[in-house]
Amino acid sequence: MRRSILLRKRIQWLFGLLMAICFTIHPLQIHALGAIQDSGKSAEAVEQAKALYSTVEQMYQHVLEGNTNLVNQDLKQVTSIFENSALQKLTTVEGIHALSESIIEMKAAVARVQVDPEDWLTASAKLRMAADSLYNQKKPLWLQYYKLIREELSEMKSNIERGDLLAVKLAYEQLHNHYEIIRPAVIIQRKPADVTMVDSWLSYTGGLVNAVSPKPEQLQNMIKQGEEMFNGLFGKRKDYPALAPLNQVNGSWPWVLWAAAFIFVMLAYTAFRKYRGERDSIKKITPK
Repeated sequence: MRRSILLRKRIQWLFGLLMAICFTIHPLQIHALGAIQDSGKSAEAVEQAKALYSTVEQMYQHVLEGNTNLVNQDLKQVTSIFENSALQKLTTVEGIHALSESIIEMKAAVARVQVDPEDWLTASAKLRMAADSLYNQKKPLWLQYYKLIREELSEMKSNIERGDLLAVKLAYEQLHNHYEIIRPAVIIQRKPADVTMVDSWLSYTGGLVNAVSPKPEQLQNMIKQGEEMFNGLFGKRKDYPALAPLNQVNGSWPWVLWAAAFIFVMLAYTAFRKYRGERDSIKKITPK
């Protein structure tokens, strides 16, 4: 009898605790999201991001046209907007640093005595992706690279199966180059831990690909991890728990905890009912 009362009290206490946690989860989430939305994303900063995006887009078109004079003018305007803006209100410190590095890289390409069209195009593409990522945060251009990267992962996998390690290396280099173009944009929109994970994967996989005697089994394992990682990085639902965008994770995790808490409570209640039933049945057959 004493054990029964004690068990019942423990279950009631546990039930109360879990319900309290569940009821506080959603308000906390709303408060957190509100803090993010009101974290200084002022109209002024948004307008500055728009001006930067428009100027960079114009510069990119001038690079494609090979108009060096207009590219120089555009770059000066880009620098002025960046230096006199409050863009830090729209992204993290790492994001601002990535944008700054993209501008510096473009300046370095333009400053070279001998014009290298490929360098100009690569640097302007990086800056374009970064500026777009800052302004078009819901549908940025860099997400369009998902298909390219997945195709290159598939090429790596199929070439490993065929034993063509040179083709594996070429596919990896293409993937790496494509990611480098969007990396500043990724830094602006994703968490530092996500960026570090991709960088580590690229570094380790590059080491395997360029080894004197590449091991196909290790490469296959890394490609599988890469597929899941890039799915998460690009916000694909199948793998989003690994590297999900903040808005996707915040929208789902409270309900997961709700479900887990509910199942746990029901299991505890079922166990208690079973225990009580067994206790009562024992009482019935016990001789008086």
